[in-house]
Amino acid sequence: MTEDDLKNNLVLNENAYFFKKVKTGRLSKTLIEETFREASSEKIGRYLLKQVKINHKIRDKNEVDCSICVFKYQKKPSFIQDEIAEWNEVKLAYIVILDFDLYTVISKRNISGTKKIYHQIIPIDYKVMSSLFIDDNTSFEKFSMNNMNISDNVIRQKSMEAVDLKENISTFGLQSYILNNLRLNNNDDKISLSLNSSRINKFGKKNNIDFFIVWANVIVMKIETFNYSETFLSSFATPLDFEGEKKSLKPIAILFLLTRINDDYESNKVDSTVLRIGDKERHIDLVTVLNNFSRLLEIEQRVDDDGDLSYKVSTSIVDDLIVSMNTKSITLRSQKLKKVILKFSDDSEISIIDYYNRYSSYIINFDRVELVYSHRKLFMDNRLLGNIDSFLRVFQPNSALRNVKSEKGDFSTTSTAFSDDSLFGFVESEYLNDSDFFICDDLGREWADHIGLYKNHISFFHSKFNDSNFSASDFQEIVGQAQKNLGNLSPSDYQFASKSTLWSSNFNINSISTQIGRVRKGSSADDSIEYFKKLKTFPNLSKKVYLIINFISKSELEDRLKKLKKGESFRERNEVIQILWFVSSLISSCVEVNAEVYIICKP
Repeated sequence: MTEDDLKNNLVLNENAYFFKKVKTGRLSKTLIEETFREASSEKIGRYLLKQVKINHKIRDKNEVDCSICVFKYQKKPSFIQDEIAEWNEVKLAYIVILDFDLYTVISKRNISGTKKIYHQIIPIDYKVMSSLFIDDNTSFEKFSMNNMNISDNVIRQKSMEAVDLKENISTFGLQSYILNNLRLNNNDDKISLSLNSSRINKFGKKNNIDFFIVWANVIVMKIETFNYSETFLSSFATPLDFEGEKKSLKPIAILFLLTRINDDYESNKVDSTVLRIGDKERHIDLVTVLNNFSRLLEIEQRVDDDGDLSYKVSTSIVDDLIVSMNTKSITLRSQKLKKVILKFSDDSEISIIDYYNRYSSYIINFDRVELVYSHRKLFMDNRLLGNIDSFLRVFQPNSALRNVKSEKGDFSTTSTAFSDDSLFGFVESEYLNDSDFFICDDLGREWADHIGLYKNHISFFHSKFNDSNFSASDFQEIVGQAQKNLGNLSPSDYQFASKSTLWSSNFNINSISTQIGRVRKGSSADDSIEYFKKLKTFPNLSKKVYLIINFISKSELEDRLKKLKKGESFRERNEVIQILWFVSSLISSCVEVNAEVYIICKP
């Protein structure tokens, strides 16, 4: 076959990555050649097909430079430990680069390591990608999205599917989600979009290279003539131009996302983790390392002797983790984490810090409360500040909390009740009398500190005491406890087996066996379990979540939130920003399980 015969023998999907040029004009032949060399660094033998910058005329009189290479390479199968030449798999790879004046389109398979070309091109703008194929008749069949909230116990990722999601889901809370992937249906013309990588995949049969070029040209023309307008997707987090906003950004906290790295471990992509110092390696437990990054970490602003700003992440495991505010993006730096190496089953390896930078698997929030940075983009929750009045309705002041001195109070072997000046004592004095059953579930694998069973609702009570004022870390802890137990408001019957023994016992703490029965009101543990099982079958059952805290005053919080909304400075600004995000997260989580939420605090 001739080269043209070989090229025409290729069958391609209407599936490609679309990019805008950093500078107008065609890519150089040298850059294409370098890209092919990078892509084929592990090829065996000669190129099966290679063409560079072949001019291709399209029927609408447009022109495009088409470059293509196809090659073989070998790979060690994932199910063997040591490489055996005879066992290596022989695979084929290809990359097609369509070069327009303003845009570049890339289709590839089994290709990695093409870094240089990405200095010349950038992904299509998020707003353009998300709205490019939407009209009044568009059906939204599938969403995949990430939660941009900094609370560590929220559902981090969500995927949902329906005939048309805009008819099935509420827009409440969507503003705190970043849409990553979606599938659209326009009169049975289905298109899948990956917004982070600007990949467009039109469902349909494969066709030859000429048809692929015509399709790519149609999409490029559609991008060039695109005019943005509000759509259903405007309910999600709003993307902003990082470069334009950078000067006003001061990072204050970071949450590392563990989803991707956990997935890589579960799928056996990661073989091992080592600490490499010089030419010596020592195997380490990655889980232990990551546990140090599982909570929200504060970022400290520092000024060096030359007056230059830097942003240091406060963590006990390393003392050199820096947030770098670059021209177009945010990255992380740490020479110590550079030495923690992930080794993959395909024999590749990467440091843990480079891994996180590659995927931007973290959420950073700023002293501009409504903004977060995640997955290489800056986003705004445009309803966060506007919902302050609604958030404050969740806080219910109670003056009795001014007299509380501890969480559980003092104990002795003769104690039959919690101290009046404790949070536990406060909860029982306020909420026990109206209940049919009231249980202390504190300690162990608890669902809540107290559980109240009433005639038409179930209530979970989570209590947290602290001597500080506006403690974001303590608030994060109690919000996390509440969020991770929301599913237990409607537990499966098998879950009660472990509760029968616990609820039949007395409350014991710090090696003191008290006379405080776990069933604080009601006939017995078994009866309370049967009542719980009966309640959760009621179709109109109400579910309520209470956070009982003494370290926040509603009037003081309201004052700080008003200052925050006006852009004023105050001492607890960073803590209040984080508390606002945590409240937003908790409200959204409770709405998703049809639960009411109340935060009982000082006046």
